[in-house]
Amino acid sequence: MSVTQIRLSRTFRAVCLVLIGFLALTILLPSTWGQTGVGTVTGTVTDASNALVPDAQVTLTNTATGVARQAQSSASGVYYFGAVPIGSYKLVVSKQGFEEWAGNFTLEVGQNAVVNAALRVGGSTTVVEVSGAVAPIETTGGSVADVKESTQIHDLPLNGRQIGLLFGLTAGVESGAGGARVNGMKVGSLDINLDGVTMVDRFGGGIVRVQPGIETIQEFRIETVGSDAKFDQPATVIMVTRSGTNQLRGGAYEYNRDNSVLGPARLRSDPLNVPVPLLIRNEFGAFAGGPVVIPHVYNGRDKSFWFFDYEGLRDHERSTAIYPFVPTAAMWNGDLSNAVDASNKNAPITIYDPTTTNPTTFQRQPFPNNQIPGPLNATASALKALTALPTNSNNPYIAPNFLSTYPNVAHNNTITAKVDQNLSDKNRLSVRYTQGWQNSAVEGGYFANPINTSSGMGTSARDYYAHNVGVAYTRTISSNWLNELLVGVNRSAVHYGTSADFTDWDSKLSLPNPFGVTGWPTLYSEEAGVNSYMYFGWDSDNVHNQNLTSETLEDNVTLNRGKHTIQFGGRGRMEQNNVRENQQAQGSHNWGPSYTTNWSPSAFGPAPDTGSGFAELLLGLPNYLSNQYNRGYFYFRQTQNGLYFNDRIKATPHLTLSLGLRWDHWTPYSEARNRLVVPYNPESAFEVISPRNISVNQIGGIPPAVLTSWSNVGLTWATANSVGYPSNLFQPVRRDFAPRLGVAYEINHNTVIRGSYGIYYVGMPLSLLLQSTRNNPPLNLRFQNNPYNNPSVPGGASGPNYGNYPLIVAPAPSDYLPTATVDINTPQGLSRFGNAATVWDGPNWNDERQQTWNVTLEHELPGHTGLRLSYIGTYGQNLEQQFAIDDQEPKYSYAVRTGLQPPGQADLLRPVPGWGLIGINHTGYSHDHSAQVELRRKFANGLSFQWFYTYVRALTTTDPGGFTAGNTSINGGAGNGKFGQSGGATVPENIEILGEPKPNLSYQQRLKLAYLNNVTIPPHRVTFNAIYDLPFGRGKHFASNVATPLDYVIGGWRVATIGTWASGLWMGVNTSLVQTRSVRIRAGNRATLNIPGSTDRYRQWFAGNFDIATATNVSGSPVIPAARPAGPNCTGAFNGKLAVTLADGTCYDAPFSGFYNPSPRDNIIGPGAWNDDFSIYKVFKIKERLDVRFAADFFNAFNHP
Repeated sequence: MSVTQIRLSRTFRAVCLVLIGFLALTILLPSTWGQTGVGTVTGTVTDASNALVPDAQVTLTNTATGVARQAQSSASGVYYFGAVPIGSYKLVVSKQGFEEWAGNFTLEVGQNAVVNAALRVGGSTTVVEVSGAVAPIETTGGSVADVKESTQIHDLPLNGRQIGLLFGLTAGVESGAGGARVNGMKVGSLDINLDGVTMVDRFGGGIVRVQPGIETIQEFRIETVGSDAKFDQPATVIMVTRSGTNQLRGGAYEYNRDNSVLGPARLRSDPLNVPVPLLIRNEFGAFAGGPVVIPHVYNGRDKSFWFFDYEGLRDHERSTAIYPFVPTAAMWNGDLSNAVDASNKNAPITIYDPTTTNPTTFQRQPFPNNQIPGPLNATASALKALTALPTNSNNPYIAPNFLSTYPNVAHNNTITAKVDQNLSDKNRLSVRYTQGWQNSAVEGGYFANPINTSSGMGTSARDYYAHNVGVAYTRTISSNWLNELLVGVNRSAVHYGTSADFTDWDSKLSLPNPFGVTGWPTLYSEEAGVNSYMYFGWDSDNVHNQNLTSETLEDNVTLNRGKHTIQFGGRGRMEQNNVRENQQAQGSHNWGPSYTTNWSPSAFGPAPDTGSGFAELLLGLPNYLSNQYNRGYFYFRQTQNGLYFNDRIKATPHLTLSLGLRWDHWTPYSEARNRLVVPYNPESAFEVISPRNISVNQIGGIPPAVLTSWSNVGLTWATANSVGYPSNLFQPVRRDFAPRLGVAYEINHNTVIRGSYGIYYVGMPLSLLLQSTRNNPPLNLRFQNNPYNNPSVPGGASGPNYGNYPLIVAPAPSDYLPTATVDINTPQGLSRFGNAATVWDGPNWNDERQQTWNVTLEHELPGHTGLRLSYIGTYGQNLEQQFAIDDQEPKYSYAVRTGLQPPGQADLLRPVPGWGLIGINHTGYSHDHSAQVELRRKFANGLSFQWFYTYVRALTTTDPGGFTAGNTSINGGAGNGKFGQSGGATVPENIEILGEPKPNLSYQQRLKLAYLNNVTIPPHRVTFNAIYDLPFGRGKHFASNVATPLDYVIGGWRVATIGTWASGLWMGVNTSLVQTRSVRIRAGNRATLNIPGSTDRYRQWFAGNFDIATATNVSGSPVIPAARPAGPNCTGAFNGKLAVTLADGTCYDAPFSGFYNPSPRDNIIGPGAWNDDFSIYKVFKIKERLDVRFAADFFNAFNHP
């Protein structure tokens, strides 16, 4: 077998054999079909004296589909129904000599419903009926979970109508569906599935980029802690799609949001002179379901059901330009008389003619009045035809002159089709297909400002495609023996880039295209400035593709034996994740100022305020051309296998135990073409290794010049097997055994105390590895044409003028476009210093591990309301952690150690100067302790509500956001108070810790220096949601006898609301400063003031490095700074420099940067935030079976900034 073939591990084959065995067993025996996302119904049958009643006949009937199942109570009086689809049910219990008992209840997703029946002696013709037979509190398990029922999903006001927006209405869930953190656990710890099939985007760890339609979802359940051994992740979202019933039902809807109708709404914080961008949004769709009926051929009532849903969104907005500067019409015609240096008091810029360069003095003659003669170079001519002109008369060198907007368009579509087949009371099949696609684009203003959108210049395109297929198959072998089989496929295809990705713009712009790719290149012209530079840009997004596929095969067996409900089974999941980032293969090019500057002998460089990159663009003289070689698609492969056993024991009538054990195995990461390479011994060698026995030279598709270029700067390579490294570059981990324990004790009929403990193993999001390793040499190289490296200068390559070619030489014909090109066949002169790469600790790689526990008290209050009090704890281990390796010795330390001034080339301060590394291992850890209080009432009698408060104390060494590289620094982790950010810090080396002589701390001691307050989770949160039928109209409390026409107007209205208040996040002072005392200011002592250069009012939240003497309109007493730059320097000033007396007696100002800052970090809480959304709606009954719903939504109803 070729090494490039994908090979199944022995473990995966073993799991497949087990699953095949389960399947064969279900085929050979009488069976049923079933679907995932189901629950169980169990209970005890007793008589009036509380004695157990065996052999009672129990019938469970779905009131919507008419499907009925039967069971008998055991010798201990217990009955059991497994794999029960969610919905409304009627349970009937009968036995000769007793009155018949009937209970009505609704089974929620994943619920273990307990329905106990107490029979009374009497005739069987008498029926005792009970409503709401299931308690509103959990009484049998240790997990903490939250269910969102149909009314909440479809009626609560959602700004965007995405199902993931509801995840944050569960206590302990933060940061949204795209990268949720649950109970302090890092992104990637939450599994999200639809009918049991994963919908997790493995690249970023959140939900797939196109979520299932909200009308598709009937209910969903989030287990935040305490899941039993059937679950592989510590937290899980279980979404269940709707199914058809015996009644044909359907609906269609249109939601319109248009801020141009009544005038745009603005935040209180929005300046009145800034226009609010246009927003027009249409959300529409239709759904239908019912029995499969073919007249005169097939009647599927009580047996066959179908459901179909389509949902669409058309969002049209306008976005302002990121860079609001464009050349004027006069500039495009060569008139650059407006060129000034805004950073130098608008000093005029003089532009020189490069063809007049004196070969001896290097002096040039200026263009008269900065007039650049024509004709335009072909590249400039093409850009002129594509670039928008100014919208005002401002000089772009001084102020923005392009204040326009561009379309920001998103088109979303989702469809779901589902069929449920009940072949008999023992057979059920469910097949579902869900597809979604989104095409969105910012059609200009994205680092370039086009005349129209057709060119693709300055655009940003996002195309997402998602497919999810689930087939669920269940057999009821007997009333006590059940088997569930699930087969699922999830595929997510992602394209980032531009609207120009498929056009050969290099040819149209007369630019080099040595790799023959399509797309828009990166183009910038740089304008002269003494203190800062300004640019004109023609840029857009890099091309990025992700094709993420997983196939899942899962089987679960349930056996009910007396007091024991035993479950065992396994899962196999194969993943093929293909990722590409085309980093400027189409080119990244720059113009000046270089050729149009004038030489200053005294400065031995260009004279200040001379030259213009835009002038050089007009002339066709680039000062830098480059095209990057990329390795193309990265074919990432991994397999997950898992086996589990769980026993739920009804130990006593009041005590339920759950004991389980799970084994999970993630195979080591691999790349199908062996293009995963890693630095080896990077603190002593400039070397990389490749997998197994495949040498870098054997990897296909690498241009010879790439390998030669890296070899020329000293890079060597070996294979993993030759140096005794793990063959796949990551050690395999096969010891991931995870015990699970749950306990529930009913103190009385309406109070229960529950708890759990469990260990879980988590797969990290791939972005944390792939985003940084894409730069590892030698699989990445930028080919350049850099005229500064041209040796055709007086004195040649060894003379003092080398490196100044465009500044002192008249350009040759080959320097002009389109003659100037990029040669990819010639080895490049790479830097021998600071080459970026990522190194991971493969021999000690471990799977991420989460321990969770909880203690929960629940009490049923009147009105079918539940009260929950919980303490929840989590402890993360083996988390991915960035650590410093081969870092530069701080210049201060070097000067103290040697008595010498540090070298100008700072990378010489590294053990191996060739590297500039990011280190990743699995040593990170986190702790989270939280208290939760929740009140919950399910919808009944016109009212539902949920309210919860959470207090969180979370600390961590690492907390990257989803879809990020997760890169930090030794002074990282200092939060900025903004939601949706990343946290965590890099573990410093001893050399980076202040103190002489240097401390000799262990790695664990240095890791603790990165252990900080979590900056992504607010310590306090209050969230609520409610739905309420207004008490107006016929049959209501007010106007109960109103006439029908008036009732049609005032009756039947319902309101819904979502509200949240969150305290601020942990944040800290900029780590370039040192703290002299606590920076905290008590809430009542915070002054308000104006700061220089702004008309906004500010509140002094903490005593940072702010000169309070510059404040105006002060209200209150400002607090003097408690933070300042490091020092003193050689003059005694505190300006971020440290004085060092060298061996020769001179004083050297060493920068403070490079040290781990020992000042307190993340020790203050920033400003909080709150938001309230509100909706009012009414259903108008047109006919018996036709309703029309009207709704009005108000987002941020109280206009809080």
